[in-house]
Amino acid sequence: MAYHHHDHTNRKSLLDTLYCSEAEEDYGHFLNNSSPASPPFLLQSDMFSDEQELTSLLGKEHHNPLSTCLQTNPALDFARREAVEWMLKVNSHYSFSALTAVLSVNYFDRFLFSFRFQNDKPWMVQLAAVACLSIAAKVEETHVPFLIDLQQVDESRYLFEAKTIKKMEILVLSTLGWKMNPPTPLSFLDYFTRRLGSKDHLCWEFLSKSQGVLLSLLGDSRFMSYLPSVLATATMMHVVKSVEPGLEAEYKSQLFGILRIDKVD
Repeated sequence: MAYHHHDHTNRKSLLDTLYCSEAEEDYGHFLNNSSPASPPFLLQSDMFSDEQELTSLLGKEHHNPLSTCLQTNPALDFARREAVEWMLKVNSHYSFSALTAVLSVNYFDRFLFSFRFQNDKPWMVQLAAVACLSIAAKVEETHVPFLIDLQQVDESRYLFEAKTIKKMEILVLSTLGWKMNPPTPLSFLDYFTRRLGSKDHLCWEFLSKSQGVLLSLLGDSRFMSYLPSVLATATMMHVVKSVEPGLEAEYKSQLFGILRIDKVD
C-alpha cells in the first residue's frame, strides 16, 4: 500500500512550525524522569485487522476545504479564531475530552465551508460554534450541561435561547449529511500508539502531551491545510524530540514503517 499523502517537504514545514510554536505554548508536564523510556516495538498480533483500519482511516480523511476560503476572507478567519478559542475554553471548563474539542471544531469548519454566512449577521458564527460544541458533547460526553450554562463559561457578545440553538443543531447535522465521526488527528494518534504497543503510564502521558499540542493548533488556520494523518505524525515526532530526543530516530523508523513511507534523510 503506497502512502502518497505525505511528502517530505510538507512534513518538514509542519514540524518546523511546531518547533517554533513550542516556545509560545505551555502544554503541561509530560514525563516523570524517575524511569527511563524504552524504544517502541511493533505488535504483530492481528496485523491484518490493523492494516484494514489504517486503510480505512486514510481513505476517509480529507483536507480541510475551509483553509483556502480563509486566505481570501480575513474577517471570517478572525471570526473563526474567536469562535474556536471560545469552544476550547468551554471544553476545558467542563473537562470535556480532547476528542470533543477536535470534533466540535471539525463540525464547525465543515459547516462554515458549506453554509454561506452573511456579513451583516456576525452572530451566526457564534451560534454555529455553540451548536457544533453542543453536538460534539452529545456525541462524546456522558454529561452535557444545559445550553444556557454552556454559553456562560466565557463572556460572549451573544446569548441564544435553547430553541434557537437546537434549530441550528439540526441545520448543522443536515448540512454535514449526519457524518459525525470523521477521521481526526486523534484517530491516528490512537492507532499509532496501539501499533507501537505502548500501553503503560508513559504512553498515556505521551498521548496527553500530544493531545495538548493538537488542541493548541486548532485555532491557527495555518495548520488547516494538513491532513489529519500528517498532523498526527508531525505531532508525535515533535513530542518525542522535545521529551526523549535519543529515541527520535527509532520512533521515526517505526512510524514510517507503519505508514509504509520510504525513509528520507
